[in-house]
Amino acid sequence: MKNLFFCFLVFAASVASAQNLFPVKLENCNTESFCLDCGEIKSSYDEEKFDKLLGRLNKKLNLGKIEGTLKVQVLIEANGRGCVLSHTDRSKAGITDEIVKELNKFKDWKPAYSEGKPVDRNSVNLIFTIKNGILDGKIERVDMEAFAKSFDHPKDPEIFNKNYTYSNQNLSRYQFTIWNSSNSELPNNSVNHIVADSKGNIIAISDSELIVLNKNVIKLPPPNPTIEEAKKRKYFALGVDAQDKIWLDGLSSIFSLDNNNWKAYSTDELGVDNAYGFEYNSVTGELFICSKDGLIISKSNHFEMLDKSKIKELPSNRVSFAMRDSRNRLWIGTYDGSVMIDNDGKVISFKDTNHILKDYCITSMAEDEEGNLYFGLYEFNPADRKIVNRNEGIAICSKSGSWEHFTTENSGMPFNHTTCVLYDKKEKILWISTDRAGLIRYDLNGGWENYHNLNSDIPTSYIGDMCFDSFGNLYLATRQGIVKVTSK
Repeated sequence: MKNLFFCFLVFAASVASAQNLFPVKLENCNTESFCLDCGEIKSSYDEEKFDKLLGRLNKKLNLGKIEGTLKVQVLIEANGRGCVLSHTDRSKAGITDEIVKELNKFKDWKPAYSEGKPVDRNSVNLIFTIKNGILDGKIERVDMEAFAKSFDHPKDPEIFNKNYTYSNQNLSRYQFTIWNSSNSELPNNSVNHIVADSKGNIIAISDSELIVLNKNVIKLPPPNPTIEEAKKRKYFALGVDAQDKIWLDGLSSIFSLDNNNWKAYSTDELGVDNAYGFEYNSVTGELFICSKDGLIISKSNHFEMLDKSKIKELPSNRVSFAMRDSRNRLWIGTYDGSVMIDNDGKVISFKDTNHILKDYCITSMAEDEEGNLYFGLYEFNPADRKIVNRNEGIAICSKSGSWEHFTTENSGMPFNHTTCVLYDKKEKILWISTDRAGLIRYDLNGGWENYHNLNSDIPTSYIGDMCFDSFGNLYLATRQGIVKVTSK
């Protein structure tokens, strides 16, 4: 018997930050943000119409004595449309192509629901089997416990820069303290987001659950009474504002937690019901709420919405990041390009220029005492999406206005995709985190160091986020817990 299907399940993403799960990745879907088989009511399909889809495939395909199994990951929109994200067939079989075509044309998916609202972007897995010449298929629910455990092991670094020698001469100056699920009350080792308030508390999301690290002890906040089944609430973005109010995205709602008091925000109040992320500017007191529908600027309990209807130069309403610099310039990264709004309100879009930022979405930003700016970048439309080490790296804008772009080709960057950049005022260096090569220390004078689980006490090379506490200590959100970096 000829077996055209290869079932090879690769867990490549966390529940909080889903990605393509299976080895054959398709690029026809918009995948900047979605959740994995989430919702109180799970995604499904119209049974009768899905049976008709199977009937068409069985009529069209000449299955003969073929036997095998195919797993397919589908992204389901709130409007019932679907898009195939990935599958398990590495053999490029024609049967798989026909299944993918039918699934992409299928218009009768039923979206997941959370708090009575349809979840806009939800990934589900389907399993197709061929036996006795008949193709059958159904949804296969994700075992979340097994999924979480698949990440609970150190991830070794992938160093793409083969030309730079890392002496790491400053590594011995640092002490690393680790909180994980075996030595603390951390509920799960997969920590994706982390922030600090002005009181010295570290707030993080551990496997979509909110936790607080206070005086080296991890605590859970009070349950969220604004929703049903509070213990099932999953959070997907995190921020803190000038009043130490914690802000969270909860898939189809935005919440805040202020001195143990929860509040749920309506779309009428904020203008959006979801957030990609929250960025706080301690100088101006602004909280930037980045969403698929635009940028909300919160200050003194006033919310201002910026989108394409107000700023025609904005490449997209899908805002990933926003921050204001010391010259009052607002930098905005969208998934279709980046813009800067100067102190006079003039908007400069970099998308249709020859600027360094032309093909990039700004994903993080730091500023030093001199006014030099440091940007993390995401290449939103690469020529080859299969390349892991894309031409991203970091961009630096000097106070005089000159620009540099550092990648693995011209610097000591070990890997080009960054998750966060932070300027350390105490040491006058730049910290850069990556999700494949660990932590980068850049001394701003051409000296690069790279710390990860094979050469330091950092337990993994996957670092999803970073923050400083009120004392200037560095905290890392990793797939192996929370890491505190202090100078000895």
